[in-house]
Amino acid sequence: MQFGNVLVYVLSFFGLFTALFFLLTLMENKHELKSPKCKRLPRVSVIVPAYNEEKTIARTIKSLLNLDYPKDKLEIIVVDDGSTDDTYKIAEKFKGIELFRKENEGKGVALNFALKRCKGEFVGALDADSFVEKDSLRNMVGFFEDEEVMAVTPSLKVYRPKKLLEKVQQIEYLIGVFLRKIFAFLGSIHVTPGPFTIYRKKFFDTYGGYATNNITEDIEIALRIQSKKFKIENSVDANVYTVAPYNFRVLLKQRVRWYLGFINNTLDYRDLFGIQHGNLGVFILPASFFSVALVIVSLFYFVYTFVTRTIIQNYLNISSINFDISKLFKFDFDIFYFDVSTIVILSFFSLLVGVFMIYVAKKISKEKSSIKVNYLFYLVMYWFLFGFWWITAFGYKILGKGVKWGNKTI
Repeated sequence: MQFGNVLVYVLSFFGLFTALFFLLTLMENKHELKSPKCKRLPRVSVIVPAYNEEKTIARTIKSLLNLDYPKDKLEIIVVDDGSTDDTYKIAEKFKGIELFRKENEGKGVALNFALKRCKGEFVGALDADSFVEKDSLRNMVGFFEDEEVMAVTPSLKVYRPKKLLEKVQQIEYLIGVFLRKIFAFLGSIHVTPGPFTIYRKKFFDTYGGYATNNITEDIEIALRIQSKKFKIENSVDANVYTVAPYNFRVLLKQRVRWYLGFINNTLDYRDLFGIQHGNLGVFILPASFFSVALVIVSLFYFVYTFVTRTIIQNYLNISSINFDISKLFKFDFDIFYFDVSTIVILSFFSLLVGVFMIYVAKKISKEKSSIKVNYLFYLVMYWFLFGFWWITAFGYKILGKGVKWGNKTI
């Protein structure tokens, strides 16, 4: 049995198992897909931390001002965190917001600065490159009828993808829409996205504000909520759009920050692993790391195979002296009997279930754009990108290298 066959088999089996498990979870909870209606509309404060966002800040503020929510119950606080462009000048043109300017100290400090001034029973943040649909807030606040709910996450999507990398991310975000709802059903949401997650303010009052020296404060606060055994919900029909990076360098920088932040925060909250935290500790967090390991091993094996079989054999003609490094990866035993057709069938069903997951996400979040071609780009490119991002993030962790966030290195 060749190592490559074993790898494909494990990948296909794990992918198919988790996908089917998630689909069964969705079917079991299909009557709870719609967001609950709110019996009352509470006062909500929304913070917009901004650093050099002159290109998008106007659209962000407009989307908040256009929310279908009583104006006397909506507080919008914009914090210019020491921008060096025209972010502040653009923001000050808007009425109906509170605008502050401070020296640059990072997103976490900016959020805490505004938290001290919030008057709402609930508080959320909206990144200055993101935009909300009119009914988003109304669709979210109903979950807070349950006193155990400390945060509600939206359906986060890519805003008007045009370039190739944006189109790949559009599919990634749609899968995220599906998964976040499944994680909510399983009590396992471990990221509360910066764009428009709404929190119960008393959680901050009791357990402290945002972590100020954390490169992914949205992961830290989610894991902190989970560590206190409170609930995090998801409103699948609360659509929020974010501007996605369109070039490789910027996207790599973003993903290294995300993944390095995930590594650091899960290490800080390693007590979440284990049966005492239910599905999150027993399955979701361990499965996250296992899936990353599988992708990294697959990427290394792909590169190894390409180098040994294509470059070495074709250009150095090593095959002529009967030397084949790939034999080191062959096994003489057979744990399971399967052949190429079995692998093809498993891979096909994994692909089919993946397509269905995206279809479900598109339907429940009312996504209108066509994604067929984008999905093909995703299939070809994403596994390589995902593996490369994670390898880079682990490299940063091993080397103790910091990530630049704003104008600071953390």
